[in-house]
Amino acid sequence: MERGWNVSRDGIRLDPTLQAMDVLFDGVRVWSFHPARDGAEEADGWVVPWPAALLSFLDGVARVTVRPIGSAVAAYDEEVTFGASGDRVSVRDGAGQPLVVDKGGRLQASFASASPESRRELVEVVRQVLAGLREKAGLDACLSFGCLLGAVREGRLIGHDSDADVSYLSRHTHPFDIARESRAAQRVLASLGYEIARMSANDFKIWAHLPDGQRVGIDVFGAYYFGGRLHMLPNVRGDLDRSALLPTSTVTLEGLEVVAPARPDELLEVIYGSGWRVPDPSFRYEHPVDITRHMAGYWQGARRGRRVWNEFYRSANADRVPQEQSAFAEWVAERLPPGATVVDVGQGNGRDSVWFAGRGFRVTGLDFAPGAIERARSLADQHGASATFGALNLNSPRSVLIAGSRLAFADTPAHLYARFLIDGLPLQSRRDFWLLASMAQRRGGRTFLEFRTHRSRGEPTVFRRPRRRHLDPDVIVGEIEARGGRVVERVEGRGLARFRNEDPDVCRLVVRWNE
Repeated sequence: MERGWNVSRDGIRLDPTLQAMDVLFDGVRVWSFHPARDGAEEADGWVVPWPAALLSFLDGVARVTVRPIGSAVAAYDEEVTFGASGDRVSVRDGAGQPLVVDKGGRLQASFASASPESRRELVEVVRQVLAGLREKAGLDACLSFGCLLGAVREGRLIGHDSDADVSYLSRHTHPFDIARESRAAQRVLASLGYEIARMSANDFKIWAHLPDGQRVGIDVFGAYYFGGRLHMLPNVRGDLDRSALLPTSTVTLEGLEVVAPARPDELLEVIYGSGWRVPDPSFRYEHPVDITRHMAGYWQGARRGRRVWNEFYRSANADRVPQEQSAFAEWVAERLPPGATVVDVGQGNGRDSVWFAGRGFRVTGLDFAPGAIERARSLADQHGASATFGALNLNSPRSVLIAGSRLAFADTPAHLYARFLIDGLPLQSRRDFWLLASMAQRRGGRTFLEFRTHRSRGEPTVFRRPRRRHLDPDVIVGEIEARGGRVVERVEGRGLARFRNEDPDVCRLVVRWNE
């Protein structure tokens, strides 16, 4: 096998026996990887593909440097042209902050680009969050994960890290009680004025806004003992005596004293393994399947698909989605009474919501990806549209029941509009959408659906991700009827949803639930 180096849009060809490497564009680190773990043998050698999050940035010219982590000596250092653009490749966010690929494959602004003042301010916010959890919520909370690692190892936030982490040891062992405890903690911190996003049944994120404009998440994880072993979200399990956690101690981080576990080194070994003292920006969790299933089954089902959709709507790919109305929106508008209430479920960039609002309809868009909601609100502001937007998670029965109840008791029955929604949902979430529709439309209204059919399976698409399911219309009609709905109109074929070189076979359904 050829051992020569080559860097292109397809990836990095190199020797697989090399150690973990940093990748820099024009002297700025954008990614770290481990050749043997992240690559694969291809016809022309061992190739490590670019992370999906970086692909949309690879159009232009960059000085690409690849060097062993911790070394100043480059193994590869060449000017590389990606695509047809002559511009310099710039991996930055809208505010100009440099972005790096984190251990989860997401693009984030790392602490390496934050000012000392911002890092200290973040730690101060972490201290306040811990005080709220301990003094107001009555929880045994302390620093954890990367923040704890940075504090113990060098007294500073880790340069390649991008968020802050705290955790608390639950007083409970039953999943229901642990979830209730997390919800109660969230309510306490929300009452203190924090901006919060629920991430799973047992963790939530607090957003901290720093002086340099950077927005950093502070994750609040619930830890618990199950089967005599410590479990910590997102996917940590290990043998650790409670005395290693409580009573708490303190560590110094960015010059500030912060609450820590009783014996931090023991917890860090459970989280990161025995090599935790050696910095490794390429680190990635490698979890046994059983612990991943345990955590997903207990806590994380509601997050399924959220990350990939959120990243899509915060990437350059989302700029390629049209902003004018779809053909389906025009088709539906012909079937709506003037001034009707429309709920656009899975509204995406909001283009159809904005168009409906401009035609005099009362419109609410609902989505579970914050990036989609942000884009939709921005588009509505640009057009002066009265459409409003909010969150709905069809993976969460709680979210579905709350939304269904609100719609059921609204002054006017709503029409549900779902374009290319159900072909993006797993089966259980699709069933919960039928529940939502049946609750919302007991007193009237119709559900309008458009989705790709099984006849388009395997055809090329403009966007590789997020992937879509291709559904058999007869199966969907059967599900609707089993839930108590009745299909009053059905249209199938091509030419209904053309987009660039795509012309998928789609099905349109109009459903009533109140007969």
